This record gives sequence, structure tokens and C-alpha cells, in this order.
Amino acid sequence: MRVDLHIHTIYSDGTLTPEQVVDKAFSLKLRAIAITDHDTVEGIEPALNRAKEYLSFEVIPGIEINSFYLDEEVHILGYYIDWKSSILRLTLKALQEERIERTKRIIEKLKDLGIEINLEDISEKASCASIGRPHIAMALVEKKVVSSIEEAFEFYLDKGKPAYVPREKITPYYAVDIVKKSGGISVLAHPGKVKNQSIVKSLINYGIQGIEVYHKDHDEEKVQYYQSIAAKYGLLMTGGSDCHGKPLIMGSQPVPYEYVAQLKQLKKRI
Repeated sequence: MRVDLHIHTIYSDGTLTPEQVVDKAFSLKLRAIAITDHDTVEGIEPALNRAKEYLSFEVIPGIEINSFYLDEEVHILGYYIDWKSSILRLTLKALQEERIERTKRIIEKLKDLGIEINLEDISEKASCASIGRPHIAMALVEKKVVSSIEEAFEFYLDKGKPAYVPREKITPYYAVDIVKKSGGISVLAHPGKVKNQSIVKSLINYGIQGIEVYHKDHDEEKVQYYQSIAAKYGLLMTGGSDCHGKPLIMGSQPVPYEYVAQLKQLKKRI
């Protein structure tokens, strides 16, 4: 029985609704999924409600918190979080407000470059999602400033480009704390994408509980390496497609239901 423990919906930067995610996952004969939107838990309840329509299918309430370590993005996954926790909600509200302020500053930089775009244009693209650079890129494509989202990042939005604005930075340690305080299990997402590997050992020493072994950006060598790290330090292993809807790669990683069972066992001990 396969599972997918890393999926995004329209509430962050995915293209599928939570209901569509659940329907598709069930049609793929997945036994369980985790909804892990960036810095928001708004997609969890719709997914849980939809899952009630299916027998022997589980939705794990999760999150992916964006953080920074030595100027590099590091993502922390949280599983079996209390998604109604006031501590978590207040933290996420602050992160959402920061995203809006950052977007406004990017709009000003684009204006200085002679590109007229407003917050309403971008909010329309974000719909119910956490607003971010991908939505700005979509608006730039619609305005015919660029021909693709990739071009928008290449010419304007990537680090070092004229409209780039850095995010207010929270540390991965803070993200781990937030997950734990909301009753969840903290896991380092796609460690193979992190350039500075010292953060892996640092987070293990800090008390992170798991590591994402299977991921679309992990080749077999990386999978085996992070499996050995998990075994050496007694970490839970997780994995997922990191599906954002397009392309539809849900269920593409060989993640066994055993990983969910182990998460449940740890959750009982918390």
C-alpha cells in the first residue's frame, strides 16, 4: 500500500483543490496522503471532509513551513499537527501578513521598472492561496510582460534580479518548535535540495524527528544516503511527490504505508 506524504493544494501553490487531491489520490489507490501546503492549514478541513466519502483512506493534517538557514531556504514539514492550535494559527497569520507586505514591495520595484501591476491582479491569481512570487509571475504573464512564469523569475523575481525582495526570515529551529508546540511531528523536507548540508546534522541535534527520504528530486544515491542518516540517528523516514498539480506526479514515489504507521506510533507518545 502506497502513500504520498507531500502534496500541495490551491491554498498554497498547487493547482488542485483539496477535494480534487483526495479524489485523485483515491483513484490512484493510495492508502493515505498528507496535505502539506506552504505556511497555511486552510486546505486541511476540506480534504478531511472529502476523505469521509472513501473507505480505508486517510488524510494526514500537515504543513510545510518555509524557513531560512544561512540565507538558504529550508523547509520543515509537520505531520499530525493540531491545525486549529492558536499558537500555530497566530504564527501562520503573521507569515501570511509578511507575504502580503513582501508582495507590495515587489509591486513597487516593478513600478520603478515601468511595469504597472497591482495587488488585485496578483490576489486574483492567488485565489484562496498563500500569496507569493508564483502568483506575481502569473500576473506578469497575463500582462504580457513576459511569456512564461520561468521568464518572470529569470528576469525579475529571482534572487539578484531587479524586483527581488527577500522574505522576513524565520529559522528552521523556530519552525520545528512551532510544529512541536502544535502537537505535530517535525520532518526535514527534501534534504537533498539543501546546499549547506550542515543544517541536517544541526537539526538532528536540535531534535527534529524525521527526514524526507523519498522525493522527486532525490535520486537513488540520495535516497540511500538519507536512509542511512535516518537509521544512524533514529529518525522517522517519510516521502512524497511534492505534487503541485501540474505535472500530476501524485503517488510517484515508492512510499510505504509503514511510514504512516510509524508516524502514528510517535504521535501516540507525544
